Amino acid sequence: MSEPQRKTVALYSEGTRLAAEIFTPTGTRPENGWPTILLCHGWGGLKDHLARYAQKFARAGYLSMTFDYRGWGESDGRLIATRDAPPLLQAVEMQMVVRILREIVDPVDQTTDIRNCLAFLGSEPDVDRDRIGIWGTSYGGGHAVFTGGSDDRIKAIVAQIGGFGFPPEHRAWARERAAEKARGLIDTLVPQNGLDGIEGLKGTPDVARMAEHSQLAAAAQVRVPTLILDAEFEELNNRLEHGWAAYMMIRQNALAQYVTYPCKHYVVYDVHFDDSTDRAVAWFNQYL
Repeated sequence: MSEPQRKTVALYSEGTRLAAEIFTPTGTRPENGWPTILLCHGWGGLKDHLARYAQKFARAGYLSMTFDYRGWGESDGRLIATRDAPPLLQAVEMQMVVRILREIVDPVDQTTDIRNCLAFLGSEPDVDRDRIGIWGTSYGGGHAVFTGGSDDRIKAIVAQIGGFGFPPEHRAWARERAAEKARGLIDTLVPQNGLDGIEGLKGTPDVARMAEHSQLAAAAQVRVPTLILDAEFEELNNRLEHGWAAYMMIRQNALAQYVTYPCKHYVVYDVHFDDSTDRAVAWFNQYL
């Protein structure tokens, strides 16, 4: 089979320009357009990391989109005024010094970016807007379930080694961070010299936003077929409190399946790439 057609596109998420790529299958376009999969990468990931997944889905007959969250990769960072800026009281264009926010892990911004990608895909002439699925990995796996539980444009979900929420025992501390941000006591959202960073993971987590955003709670709202792929020896979180808990909630209201691989988190991307993507394709083939 010929390689999928690959094109670069730009879209806007609440005014911030996002970089994305669309992979279109070869062959005759279906009358209503191609069934479509939006791919969501995880903590510190980039769209280029998911190109091989998008290519495989496209070879299987799915138009696929990858993208960079705002402030990551080739997407623009969000802009905020510097603290010494004059009051911004008029809706006009003006020249001023601003700060560019980059490499922030913010689930609220990221799920908003996902919704704007869905809006873009829904207006693409080659997309069957009634057959859109979502695939996410790592922190993006939680985003996939969150989006599928709150957006009726999603008709099928695959969540791979997902993260599904913020540890409740740290919520009080995270709310203290929110108060410090609100009072200007810490550098609001700008990468904070390692403050709140996690060893081995790129980017600055916005713990104040994370504490108020629950992918797991959204799992209770999912009404579409959902496949959860997990690492049996997941080391980044307790899978029983994340992927397994999400599965147990989803299965109460929708068809769901839970599969584990005998490995740790990152091994799924290489040793189990073929099997995990074959399972994802089979799931979309059946339910999308």
